[in-house]
Amino acid sequence: MQRILVIEDDTDINRLLCRILAKAGYETTAAYSGTEAQLRLERETPDMIMLDLMLPGISGEEIIKMARTEMGLQIPILVLSARTALKNKVETITLGADDYITKPFEPEEVLVRVMAGFRRCGRPGGAIF
Repeated sequence: MQRILVIEDDTDINRLLCRILAKAGYETTAAYSGTEAQLRLERETPDMIMLDLMLPGISGEEIIKMARTEMGLQIPILVLSARTALKNKVETITLGADDYITKPFEPEEVLVRVMAGFRRCGRPGGAIF
């Protein structure tokens, strides 16, 4: 089972994402701050990271930098953010994110982008609609 670390400080959105992903057959772990996410990543490497950019403690951008440069993780990183400007999307993907979804989001879009992220890294499977 593919494991996804969901990093989102809004409790309702975090729970919703975890429910959507669990229903599609993914195992999820929730983190509600950048600091909590860092601790979880130091203990265990998930198969994918789904994260918000505006987090308490350590920002989403810092999590991406840490995961890519300090930890050398080559797992898919999917960003979900309220930041809709093209500049934010380009900078975040350039920094190391693999995909970017703007809030509000549709559950189907989240699932298909998760599937695409796993497919790109050679791990097909997961959600069935």
